[in-house]
Amino acid sequence: MPQSGTAGEHIADAVEQVTREASELFRDRFQGFGDGLRTAARQAGAGGALLGGAGVCALLAVGSAHRAALRTLESALHPAQAAAVLSLAYTAGAGALARLGRDRLRAVGRASGASPERTGP
Repeated sequence: MPQSGTAGEHIADAVEQVTREASELFRDRFQGFGDGLRTAARQAGAGGALLGGAGVCALLAVGSAHRAALRTLESALHPAQAAAVLSLAYTAGAGALARLGRDRLRAVGRASGASPERTGP
């Protein structure tokens, strides 16, 4: 039977104290880490909301520009013809951008070796 004040009891007390202090230290560190994550998440959420608002404003600007272009064309053409001309212009722009984007992605794929070479359009 161990006696009071033996080396074994002192070691057990020291281990218990170190364990308790380590637990408190880790708890304090992780609490601070969690606070930092919450702050970062709030800031990211605010940033996302601002980007969403910018997207809505951009969409409204595009709609306004479309309406102005349509009214300008309607002053020279029949409204149906003006709408057709504007639709063809949008279609040509979309096709050109899609082709440029596809070519860029293919070039990146070839450079990285991530995709096999394709033939054809």
